[in-house]
Amino acid sequence: MNCLDYRRVLLTGSGESGEMLRHRPGCVACSELQREHLAFEADLRRALEVPVADGLSERLAAAVRGPATARPDRRRFLAAAAVAAGAIGIGLYAWRGRDDPMAMACIDFVMKDEAKSIMMGAMPRAEAERMLADTLPLARIERVGRIMHIAPCPLGEGTAYHVILMVPQDKVTLLVMPDTPMARPGRAVQHGMYASVVAAGRGSVGVVGASAAVVDSVAGALRA
Repeated sequence: MNCLDYRRVLLTGSGESGEMLRHRPGCVACSELQREHLAFEADLRRALEVPVADGLSERLAAAVRGPATARPDRRRFLAAAAVAAGAIGIGLYAWRGRDDPMAMACIDFVMKDEAKSIMMGAMPRAEAERMLADTLPLARIERVGRIMHIAPCPLGEGTAYHVILMVPQDKVTLLVMPDTPMARPGRAVQHGMYASVVAAGRGSVGVVGASAAVVDSVAGALRA
């Protein structure tokens, strides 16, 4: 069991295997990752523990049945749902094709060097705010999710800022690249990971995660 395998299995939500339990106590990076993962799961459970109002299920059932005069609206609703489902399929189809080299480099970083970055520690927030101000300000990132780690790291021939971001659906990795402008978006799929690189300020940002839908959502929010 290595750090990469530990991360991939942990983030599937299937729990720790015996091999993972033997690996974690001797690995600072994986121990921290497991602690953050458990905290995220606890936050998510608390957010979902919302009491259901009395009679809600009956009201929903009545709304679905509806009177005969409501049938045209219901048909329009079902048609809209079908369009939405089709849009999801189109979005997944868009990931197929030639992998972008920079997006591939972002996936390689997550697979090979992310644990090392976590183990080396984070940079001071004030310094991070100053370095990212012209590309992707921290305040903008924090409108999308909660920053768990940020530190500079080598990426290709330049320097990127490695951000671990916790969003409601999952964890994602951001690689903010102030010195790498992006002429057009790029994508890649490798090792079960998805990466999308989009323009950000005077540079670009790579978003890497285990879910195509989550990566698309975060990249779109950061680009907007």
